[in-house]
Parts: sequence; structure tokens; C-alpha cells
Amino acid sequence: MKTISIRLEDSIYEELDAMLNAMGQTKQTFYETFTRTALQERCIPFSVKTPLEYTTLNSEKKLAAFKRLEIFRKKTANPINYNTEREEAMNAKYGIVD
Repeated sequence: MKTISIRLEDSIYEELDAMLNAMGQTKQTFYETFTRTALQERCIPFSVKTPLEYTTLNSEKKLAAFKRLEIFRKKTANPINYNTEREEAMNAKYGIVD
């Protein structure tokens, strides 16, 4: 068995300790559960997100880009056949597969 050491700010440590005590858990079981879940699912078992400011800015840029594409789509005379577009993209990426 290996031992690890984790440094936490005092306030975070105390808040975590209080939460785990209320749940009847120890920090060791918390970290073991986290690690086992991460290994089993092969990912961090919760969403990792960017700070809200970046997410909002990024969302605004995406919305603006979507609006530009929508204007372009409405100007296009021929409707897009998404099945054909997908097939052509797949053929370009992987080659023609029979």
C-alpha cells in the first residue's frame, strides 16, 4: 500500500472534513472512492469546466458564429442534403468503403 500527501488550504480542509463527517465518511474513503471511480470509468468522475467568465465569452462567440452560418444557410439557394454531405465527408476522411 502506498501513502500520498495532499496539501489543501485550511478552509478547504475544514469544509471537506465537516462534509465527510456529516456523511459518516473519512478522507481516506473519499479519496479511495474517487480514485476507484476514476479508474473504473477511465475519466474524472465529474465535469471539469472552464471559469464562468471564459465559458460565457466562448458561448457568445459560438452564438455569433452560429448566427453567421444561419444567415449564410438562408442565402444558399440549394437546400443542404445532410446525408450526402456526411457521406462525402466520410469518404474524404476515410476513403470510399463498400
